[in-house]
Amino acid sequence: MYPPVRLIALDLDGTLLDEEKKIPDQAVQMIAKAKEKGIIVTLVSARPFCSILPYARQLQLDAPLISLSGSYVTDEREERIWLKKPMNLLKFREMIRIFEEDNYYVKVYLENQLIVQEAIKETVNYSRIFGVPYTALGPKKLRTLDKAPLRIALFDDSVRIQNAQQILKRWSDDFAVIRDTDHGLEIVEPTVSKGAALKTICWELGVPMENVMAVGNEGSDISMIREAGIGIAMGNACEELKQCADDVTKTNEECGVGYAIQKFVFKDK
Repeated sequence: MYPPVRLIALDLDGTLLDEEKKIPDQAVQMIAKAKEKGIIVTLVSARPFCSILPYARQLQLDAPLISLSGSYVTDEREERIWLKKPMNLLKFREMIRIFEEDNYYVKVYLENQLIVQEAIKETVNYSRIFGVPYTALGPKKLRTLDKAPLRIALFDDSVRIQNAQQILKRWSDDFAVIRDTDHGLEIVEPTVSKGAALKTICWELGVPMENVMAVGNEGSDISMIREAGIGIAMGNACEELKQCADDVTKTNEECGVGYAIQKFVFKDK
């Protein structure tokens, strides 16, 4: 028997959103029903804040929103910064030089902006689909950034990504590294994770972690699935996340979030 749910934390892509990047009607209805019951609902994503905001507004959420995998947490109007953990700028410059020299595709994130060396097709598509403005600095110019990033995403083939993981071991005290897919790595400040950010806002809101339900699908969601009293893996989640979850719901195309809320909040099995 699980304790009553007082806060629901939802990942976006592959979790709350279907493959068209929309929230299914059933999920919208179940979230509204949960809010009527007094349950706090928040969104937790690797996306920048500006890319989360339209969904928060659609759902009429007033809780702090966790963006950039837990490195930036703010309310809907950005009136209060609940949490902000940029990387060490000097260590970033030292590290990024190597990946620039080796011609990796690197995406560097500030609060509401994407920084790249060159705007390739993927950059333009990402900016359009996710609503994130970008700046192209030019080849080997990321190392000249004068503002510490909040998140880095690094992409290449699986062999080169594995090599990148080995390279990053020399900065194990300076960065946390998550391999979400065979072709990508996520790099953040060493104390940053979705789970740590979730704990921070729950402490501030006076909600015990045992009363939290978290739902996710990728490696970066594992920390919050483990921290939550009820950790739910999507049916389309990676195997590692399914192994540490309390339950597995339906896929994002089957509105697994709505199904999980029905089951654990309203006990409708």
